[in-house]
Amino acid sequence: MDKRQGTMDLTYKEMMYLYLIDLTEDCTVSKLADMINVSLPAVTKRINSLEERGLVQRTRSEGDGRVKTVTLSERGAALSKRMDDLFYPILDRFAERFPPEDVARFCTMLDMLSDDIEGAIRGSAQ
Repeated sequence: MDKRQGTMDLTYKEMMYLYLIDLTEDCTVSKLADMINVSLPAVTKRINSLEERGLVQRTRSEGDGRVKTVTLSERGAALSKRMDDLFYPILDRFAERFPPEDVARFCTMLDMLSDDIEGAIRGSAQ
């Protein structure tokens, strides 16, 4: 099974990173790590990959030059918009069938499954 999502060549997790970066004001790697409860090195690795692919960019914070904020690049923003246009109608129809707590539980299970699949693909169970 291909772990990528169609022609976008993004994993589910990468799509979620783009989504969170887009929604988070003054987004930093450490803020992302805190939000999703993932280690700083793991988030840094994912952001590095997205940056290498031209989907995000890091810039020095205007308020504190030691801090680098993460934003979507023009390409990343266009891709994020495309994902919204494709997935929100599907998610809305799906979520309407279930109580909110069931949807939240399902999302947690999908995230765990994604971790296991990515671990198996890399050859190491998580």
